[in-house]
Amino acid sequence: MWWSEDEWAALAAAEQCGMCGDAHLPANDHSALVVTTGTSHVRLARNQHHAGYCLVILREHVVNMTELSPTHLSAFWADVQRAGRAIDEVFRSKKIDYLVMGHRMPHLHCHLLPQHATDDPLRNVNIADGPTYLPPDAFDTALAALQRAWASSGSSTEL
Repeated sequence: MWWSEDEWAALAAAEQCGMCGDAHLPANDHSALVVTTGTSHVRLARNQHHAGYCLVILREHVVNMTELSPTHLSAFWADVQRAGRAIDEVFRSKKIDYLVMGHRMPHLHCHLLPQHATDDPLRNVNIADGPTYLPPDAFDTALAALQRAWASSGSSTEL
């Protein structure tokens, strides 16, 4: 059964939104900031069970894509695409799965879960896999590599 009206209203409220509260920070318990664009925050997840796992989080509090203008939606997806290119450059993935859900954290964001040669292509991706935490120096190295790859990939779409 779906959330009650009161539960959903509380979850969807910008004032209670965890992503609004910490997506812009250099680091939080779940991820580290790769880059902020005019549209999004791109973050490297701490759980690296899927090497290169990142999130692209819309800067403003929006629950559904349907709330965005076509221009704003296009800018968001351009950031997702550019993040995918940076992940491919650094992690040499075979494929990236893009997941937009938001029923537990109702703030528009996209999970980018790279699939690698060692992954089973017949197994559905699961964002709850792991957790696999890198040593701090390895995580920092991956973060810096993604930041360099982003910077070398050109400009993002701005509103």
